[in-house]
Amino acid sequence: MRRGHLGKRFCSMGNNDSPTVGTMTAAPTDFSTISADAALQTLDTSRSGLSSTEASGRLAENGPNRIAQVGRVSPVMRYLAQFRDWLVLLLLACAVVVSYLGDWSTAAVLVVLVLINTTIGFAQEARAERTMQALEALVTPTADVLRDGRITEVDTATLVPGDVVHLAEGDSVPADMRVIEAQAVSANEFALTGESNPTRKTVATLEYPVPLADRRNLLFTGTDIGTGEVFGVVTATGMRTELGRIAQLSDQAPTTPSPLQREMSTIARVIGITVAVLAAVLLVFAVIAQMPFREALLFAVGLACALVPQGLPAEVNTALAQASEVLARRRALVKKLSAVETLGATHVICTDKTGTLTRNEMTVVSAEIGFAPFTVTGSGYAPTGEVHDAHGARLTPTHWQRTFAETGVLASNARLLPPDDEHPDWHVLGDPTEGALLPFAVKAGVDLDQLQHDRVEEHELPFDSERKRMTSVRRVVGASPTRHIAYVKGAPESMLDVCTRVLDGDTVRPITDDDRRRFLDAQRQAAGQALRNLAFAVRDVTSLVAAASADPADSADSADSTLSTLGIDDIEHDLLLLGFVSMRDPLRDEVPDAMAETRAAGINVSIVTGDSALTAGAIAKMAGLADQAGHLAVVTGDQLHAMPDAEVLRHALGGGVVFSRVAPEDKMRIVNLVRDSGHVVAVTGDGINDAPALRSANIGVAMGRTGTDVAKQAAEVVLLDDSFATLVHAIGQGRTIYTNISRGVLSCLTSNVGEFVVNMISLALTTLLGMPLAINVLQILAVDVLGEIIPISALGSDRAEGENMRRPPRDPKARILQGHSITDVVFSGTVMGVLAALAYLVAYPLQGLGLGEGSATQIAAATTVTYATILLTQLVNIMHRRSVHGIFSRHQLTNRWFWLSCLLAIAVMLVIVYVPFVGAFFGTAPLSPLLWLPPIAAMIVMGLAREGFARVSGHRV
Repeated sequence: MRRGHLGKRFCSMGNNDSPTVGTMTAAPTDFSTISADAALQTLDTSRSGLSSTEASGRLAENGPNRIAQVGRVSPVMRYLAQFRDWLVLLLLACAVVVSYLGDWSTAAVLVVLVLINTTIGFAQEARAERTMQALEALVTPTADVLRDGRITEVDTATLVPGDVVHLAEGDSVPADMRVIEAQAVSANEFALTGESNPTRKTVATLEYPVPLADRRNLLFTGTDIGTGEVFGVVTATGMRTELGRIAQLSDQAPTTPSPLQREMSTIARVIGITVAVLAAVLLVFAVIAQMPFREALLFAVGLACALVPQGLPAEVNTALAQASEVLARRRALVKKLSAVETLGATHVICTDKTGTLTRNEMTVVSAEIGFAPFTVTGSGYAPTGEVHDAHGARLTPTHWQRTFAETGVLASNARLLPPDDEHPDWHVLGDPTEGALLPFAVKAGVDLDQLQHDRVEEHELPFDSERKRMTSVRRVVGASPTRHIAYVKGAPESMLDVCTRVLDGDTVRPITDDDRRRFLDAQRQAAGQALRNLAFAVRDVTSLVAAASADPADSADSADSTLSTLGIDDIEHDLLLLGFVSMRDPLRDEVPDAMAETRAAGINVSIVTGDSALTAGAIAKMAGLADQAGHLAVVTGDQLHAMPDAEVLRHALGGGVVFSRVAPEDKMRIVNLVRDSGHVVAVTGDGINDAPALRSANIGVAMGRTGTDVAKQAAEVVLLDDSFATLVHAIGQGRTIYTNISRGVLSCLTSNVGEFVVNMISLALTTLLGMPLAINVLQILAVDVLGEIIPISALGSDRAEGENMRRPPRDPKARILQGHSITDVVFSGTVMGVLAALAYLVAYPLQGLGLGEGSATQIAAATTVTYATILLTQLVNIMHRRSVHGIFSRHQLTNRWFWLSCLLAIAVMLVIVYVPFVGAFFGTAPLSPLLWLPPIAAMIVMGLAREGFARVSGHRV
């Protein structure tokens, strides 16, 4: 780890006396309000840190410095969780009953179906978990700690309260700390507080408690050092840190089942009750038909079990898995299958700003140099783009224009780095604001490496919150006599206080009051457009350095020590103001279109952020969140605290509102109010502070690239490209998959009704005429596999039909089975069952036999006709439900996987019919061409009946 002047100086300070084991006193609740020395005393440590013996004792007392992983379950528990499905439990119960009665073949088939159902769901969730583990980066594995009076590199898990830790630019903060020594240090805390700008850190004691984002003398776990160098004493580790507190809050957030999960549970319960009643009814009829009681019981239970929609869980899981694969290709990782369908019911989106709507990469968009305006193309940290003048011509920099661009580089400590294994794009090490100045300089024609070689820094006046300026004094390499130039950047209002001259075109003149007013007006306009202005100034300090060097009192023999005698007032005055740059965290290009799509889809969007109201409001307007009149509601955290729940809910449900400066508890309050009102709410976030709301929402959506591990663990969906547009696409995919699942459920239940009807007719024929049963249990199970699991599963890859995102979200209380859909299932299933029974009856005369007559093979052929009829009419039923325009719709030509699944189902059916040993297992017999006429005729009649019902009822489902 890097250790600069502060580290070397600090290591020589303090004493080596370390406390003894077990003497640490209780820590106060707020270390920001006590001095650094008081913090060391409270933690019973010193500036030399702890001894190794004391650290070991405290580690045993406090435990390792780790955050408990929220929501992680073992593979075994994840697989067992698949058995909580009502239909899976029902199938297991059926398998137990039929095996007890001696029907091992049926029991084996049922167990295989259970394994198929549970394995599909487990495999998809396991795949998502493996992907997540690959995405998660290790958080600060080691840290430089003062142990036994010297700096030692240790595993961050071994940090304890009282440890003194050294951090430098780019380092992650491994524990909560009180700053005890700092040099020009700032921390990037947006992951914790939502504040996009770096937070300057200081040793100074605060007079009274302040919100987390304003605790300038504390460092927090999970953040990182943007600039400078710092020593801090550890105040809390593991789950006692602010990150741990939020993780605990996230763990306490309730999880709710998805609308589809609730409905499938209801359907399963209804089917379970129905199956129990049917078993009793069938037993009575079987006894009336004079079957032996044990045989009648086996028939009743076996047939009732066969009427359970065995393929339904597999169909739903397969459809969700297919959708999750589609979303993964579109850069949205689904960790939980039910999340796909929940997305489709989304009515409210509470989105973060930084990194979701914006790129989280500060970018210079314009500049004013010598009162001449320039625009800057390109976005993010990539050094590609151009600087154009007011006429659109590319900048060919003059001396002063080049000096302006160089000043932004020389008065900064950030570094611009190219893509690497961990960063797919250009990125910055250091302050993001300073980082934005580097690609701007490249666009203006500056060679960054050559510039640093030609201008050697010999003194720096770091930025502080009072001056709001930073100065770097540089020696011009190769100049004779030696030249020193001070390069200064800072907030425009602060720069005006120290500038006496201004650049006007290529002319230097005294600054006027009009110039000052103009700069301040530009600053106010920038704030309203989510822009941040930085002014640049220079001063030739060669004579100042020469005078200091000639001072007899100065015994220094180097330029650096000479310059160190010069204070801020000596250097930062009589400056030449060159101009200013305007920068912003740019809006993602795709966001306005995505926001318009949510509006067309009836989805209400609100921004919930820890950023300022002015910045968030400006971004919201650029994103298109304001209404047609340009109105945008902005609610601050303080206003939110004073609001009653009803008013907060009204804002959230209405959308088009910005909640700014909100704490994690505030965000979770908003989410809980929307969720508890019966609406489906999706929440996006990338920071530690977002985790509670992500877990509490119906659907939590974390950022994959910039998101913290805590956020990704709490979410059900991870956007691998961090794009709001990807979320909107996922919602559209969720709507499509719900439609496909609805069609699959109705198709599946239709065949179950058909199987029930044909069996009731068959039982009546057996009772009245003594005919053999029209179909056996294993044949029904074969229909369920071939006519349900295979083709209906392929429905999951059907594309949306029509304008999927041009209609309001569905009511989460709406049901797949309701009024017209129940009527449809009963009608279609009855037609299917009657056609199968008629085909069975016709099969006898087609073989030249009377009803119920013939050899075992001929009777098996008749039952095979019944089996083929139900299977083929089920395929027609599924085809018709695929499109709202019927079976001859152009939409039928899409989805080759569906047609391949139909061919596969027919091929397996032919194997069951014509392969002897397979037919022996299922009780089928080969069919002559003549015996295929009833099933084919039934297919035609089924298609006509479905179309006729749709036209008469006015519903197509």
